[in-house]
Amino acid sequence: MKKRILSVLLICILTIGCSIEVCAATVDEVREEQEETQEHLDELDQRMDSLENQKDAVAGEITVLDTQLVDILTSISICEDEIAAKEDEIDIVKEDLEEAKEREAAQYEDMKTRIRFMYEKGDQAYIQIFLEASSLPEMLNKASYVESLYEYDRELLLEYENTKLEVASIKEELELEEADLISSQRELKEQQDYLERVIAEKRATVANFDTQLAQAQREASSYKEQLRAQNEKIKKLEEEERERQRQLEKEKNKNKEGETEVASGTITGQNTSDPSGGDLPGANNGGNTGASGEYYDNNQNAGAAENNEPTSNAGGNAGLGQQIADYGCQFIGNPYVYGGTSLTNGTDCSGFTQSVFAHFGIKLPRDSTSQRFVGTGVSYEEARPGDLICYAGHVGIYIGNGQIVHASTERTGIKITSATYRTILSVRRVV
Repeated sequence: MKKRILSVLLICILTIGCSIEVCAATVDEVREEQEETQEHLDELDQRMDSLENQKDAVAGEITVLDTQLVDILTSISICEDEIAAKEDEIDIVKEDLEEAKEREAAQYEDMKTRIRFMYEKGDQAYIQIFLEASSLPEMLNKASYVESLYEYDRELLLEYENTKLEVASIKEELELEEADLISSQRELKEQQDYLERVIAEKRATVANFDTQLAQAQREASSYKEQLRAQNEKIKKLEEEERERQRQLEKEKNKNKEGETEVASGTITGQNTSDPSGGDLPGANNGGNTGASGEYYDNNQNAGAAENNEPTSNAGGNAGLGQQIADYGCQFIGNPYVYGGTSLTNGTDCSGFTQSVFAHFGIKLPRDSTSQRFVGTGVSYEEARPGDLICYAGHVGIYIGNGQIVHASTERTGIKITSATYRTILSVRRVV
């Protein structure tokens, strides 16, 4: 009987032990899976942080480009207004020119009539003057009158001729200024097209980041759901393990009580049959095992991008500024070529300023709009040689005495012009 009880106890202990080992191994496996899931989630968090930073950087670039685009559109509007005003001036000058031509033609016809009359009448006219004169002084006065008439005609004709030439010169100058404006307008519109393309590309990039972030967030939600499910599974397995432990304790206590009763019955029977007693074999069996588990792991890092605004330092080298102005003047008369940067073979306005400053080791942006924001702004009254004079879609180098040297138009090339020939938007001091 005693052996049978011990065998049953041994089998129960082995069975429960195996169950505990299987349960513990299962929990460990789930925890390993959970660790892998957490690693994937951490990697995903890092990727999302990187995407967010890249998206913020591109969004910042779009903000800058949008500002530049607004500025270019404003400059285009200014150019269009200036072109319209210049066309009105040209129309007025054309009317003045036509009027001067008509007056010149009329005066010329009058003079030809007088000359023809004097030529045809010739000596008779002079004889008539002498015959009609009552005295020598009167005759001299009439002769002087004829001579004055010739002189008046000649001077009047010269005056109208000079007026016509002056008006024609003004018309030509206005047409050159209009051509300069049209060139600026063309450059601005190309800058507008370029910026719109870049902004569209940047916005597409941001949209792509949004798509990637949305996908990453869906993956992150899936991983978090897996972690939740794995935590629940671990809790369930641990609870099952604790329940097995409780059942084991109950079985052990129950078996101990049964063994005690059996042993007690044996002793009682022996005492009844053998008063002298004897040695009672005893059994000592016990043991206690337990398992518990706890899991917690959640670590997310957040990053932030810091945008630093560019700064510019004001220079104070007036001597270098004069050298820049003098150097730029060396290329007066060289051709204007849109998109060019060669001071000898052809350049546009911003290419001219860029190349002149590059000769002194100073870097400028390529287009006139960007050059309008380099260096430090000063008032026109404070302008000195070497400063950039910026207009809508155009730029030149101030050389002093209210003048600039600049690459103007295809017709005029690099030339000197009054700095106030157009609306000045800003004066920038780079050196």
